Amino acid sequence: IYANGNGEPLDSLYGKTYQGGLIFYLNTSTCEGLVASLSDQSNNAPWGCYGTSIGGTSNGLGTGQANTTAIVTGCAAAGIAARICDDYDDGAGHTDWFLPSKDELNSMYTNLKQNGFGVFASDWYWSSSGHGDYVAWRQDFSDGVQGLDVKHYNNRVRAVRAF
Repeated sequence: IYANGNGEPLDSLYGKTYQGGLIFYLNTSTCEGLVASLSDQSNNAPWGCYGTSIGGTSNGLGTGQANTTAIVTGCAAAGIAARICDDYDDGAGHTDWFLPSKDELNSMYTNLKQNGFGVFASDWYWSSSGHGDYVAWRQDFSDGVQGLDVKHYNNRVRAVRAF
């Protein structure tokens, strides 16, 4: 798949800096995509609201913003992963960051971490995809494994935004 008329392969755009972050996903039909912030926003944050189901979160690409809004609206706790991303300001005028969904997080791992972009830790990162009252999805950036973790456990957080 080519990203433009110059014959530049789509995957050559991954890892390029654009609108405050590193490109890790591009929809070639709409020219919309996602960027990951240049660094982690936390290395030790809970998903939040252990024992409470946050309804309406999804796993798919394009659902991270809605997931984050649902979490922040349904969970008043300070210092949780979604709120950290929702409050993030990169200092360059970009304030519309969110916690990536399960599939967005996987795309970030595949297109950035596996290609050496983004200075990611070989550690677990939270997604915004909840799974009931007590657990939510996360991904290990050492090997790409996705799994469920207890919401009150601490994992890393990397904000993303759409363009």
